Amino acid sequence: MFRLTNKLAVSNLIKNRKLYYPFALAVLLAVTITYLFYSLTLNPNIGKIRGGETISMTLGLGMVIVTIASAIIVFYANSFVMKNRSKELGIYGMLGLEKRHLISMVFKELLIFGSLTLTAGLGLGALFDKLIFALLLKLMKMKVELVSTFQPIVFILVLIVFGAIFLGLIFINAFRIARMNALQLSREKASGEKKGRFLGLQTILGLISLGAGYYLAVTVENPLSAVLIFFVAVLLVILGTYLLFNAGITVFLQILKKNKRYYYQPNNMISVSNLIFRMKKNAVGLATIAILSTMVLVTMSAATSIFKGSETFKKVMNPHDFGITGQNVEKEDINKLLDQYASDKGLTVTKKEVLTYSSFGVANQEGTKLTIFEKGQNRVQPKTIFMVFDQKDYENMTGQKLALSGKEVGLFTKNKELQGQKELTLNDQTYTIKEEIKKDFILEHVPNQYNILTSDYNYLVVPDLKAFLDQYPNSSIFNQYYGGMNVTASEEEQLKLANDYSKFLDDFNRELSKEGSYVYGSNLADSSAQMSALFGGVFFIGIFLSIIFMVGTVLVIYYKQISEGYEDRERFIILQKVGLDQKQIKQTINKQVLTVFFLPLLFAFLHLAFAYHMLSLILKVIGVLDATMMLTVTLSICAIFLIVYVLIFMITSRSYRKIVQM
Repeated sequence: MFRLTNKLAVSNLIKNRKLYYPFALAVLLAVTITYLFYSLTLNPNIGKIRGGETISMTLGLGMVIVTIASAIIVFYANSFVMKNRSKELGIYGMLGLEKRHLISMVFKELLIFGSLTLTAGLGLGALFDKLIFALLLKLMKMKVELVSTFQPIVFILVLIVFGAIFLGLIFINAFRIARMNALQLSREKASGEKKGRFLGLQTILGLISLGAGYYLAVTVENPLSAVLIFFVAVLLVILGTYLLFNAGITVFLQILKKNKRYYYQPNNMISVSNLIFRMKKNAVGLATIAILSTMVLVTMSAATSIFKGSETFKKVMNPHDFGITGQNVEKEDINKLLDQYASDKGLTVTKKEVLTYSSFGVANQEGTKLTIFEKGQNRVQPKTIFMVFDQKDYENMTGQKLALSGKEVGLFTKNKELQGQKELTLNDQTYTIKEEIKKDFILEHVPNQYNILTSDYNYLVVPDLKAFLDQYPNSSIFNQYYGGMNVTASEEEQLKLANDYSKFLDDFNRELSKEGSYVYGSNLADSSAQMSALFGGVFFIGIFLSIIFMVGTVLVIYYKQISEGYEDRERFIILQKVGLDQKQIKQTINKQVLTVFFLPLLFAFLHLAFAYHMLSLILKVIGVLDATMMLTVTLSICAIFLIVYVLIFMITSRSYRKIVQM
């Protein structure tokens, strides 16, 4: 019997190769991607590059997600294979094979299958290891080097992880065979599904859950709150999607069935009846496709937007090659520090700016009446934020005259209630808005860290900054000094000076005797390298997660079509025998497949549309400040995904038709 189960295991794998091909491809990709992630995370060369710690942490997070996603995909594929082989296993039982023999046979099949796919996956991972590391360096804008990346520990870890996954499959398959007799196994695939209970209630709950998720996503305003609310909204949308597919589709189909004019058409009757027959299984499959498709769209859109928006972010946070921000210091001190450093290092200065500005948060807003936080109120969440500039500094930055006097101000505003207004009140002081400035005039002149905290920020230009501050002695207003210079030195040369520049400013801080006085610096080349490492790493992880989710989507779709093809085959043969011609059968198949196939895509696009506002706020915190670029990227990703989805649809539908019309 031992030799017989060995022979059966090999012949079964060959005989059922159509079922095992996508399973093998999924395992192959899962192993390869897992290997590459593990290899990169544990790569000692990453620690040596600038921003290495950040990228290692990011890769570590990606590694956990990839491992979980890989396990889910492998378990899902296995369940479909076993479901479609249940009749075959039942026949083996009827022919005399005991349950222990069946379990032994399935165990050997998995052992052969797992050994082959795992070996191939590890081989592919090792083959592309160097190349992937080079790609990561390229995305991080580092010098590309093909260094040796082979690590025995990675092999061992991947073998342990996938060994545990396949061990789980063995136990699940053994339990499946053990709890069912031969007759049950042979009939499992052909059995219809029980009508679900409380379908109306489930539909209502699904709509409420989906509506609540959408509402949270659309109404959130604060970028920091958006990160926390995002997870709640995601859970509500997932729950709503599953409930609507589980019950909502059935309710909708029942309504169609009651519509006699629609239902009593040959094509409609067959397609509606088939969908009702498999309503539960369709629900899980379709909802899974919708969720996975949404994940692909969100992951890829976010990763690409982060990568593309990195250059703008660098400039916003570091407008000059060398910058100094100071608190409780003199303007002249910052000017002298920049001159001294340029002189000490022999740097040629091409541009230099030194200016004073103030900033404050608004505690309360009623139309154009705003209340500034009182002194001591620092750890707060402001309604809106102001940066205040002196008229002279504004004119130096823009080269434009702004003749202000008395209570006249210039205003650049992102606050909707202040846009188009003629005056505004701060505490008890009312100002006339002489000019509403349309251009973000501090870009490339002064860093603005507030635009990552809130989309609601404002720049106020006043005739005299000191006179303005004197009006608010009890308000929490921070006065800051900023100086920056651009130099002719190359980015590489500036990068070498990063640590030296920090030490230079630290030495100055130690000399300051005044309490609460300090300066800190920014080096554009250093910050760019750090950000490139982070953004490149995020983009890299986004690509791989998108591949994993896409593999999951394709796999679910393929197995769904194949399994349903075998289930529908007998019914379509009967229909042909009772008089349905090939044209009518083709129309019926197309209608059924189109309904099933494009409904999840519609849901995925709908989920993304409602999530877009929240996603843009979250990405703002990470550094995506260009809204037009993000919209363009998102629409492009949607278009590419639609093309890929249609191609998958065409391939899998062809497989379905071939099975049905055999």
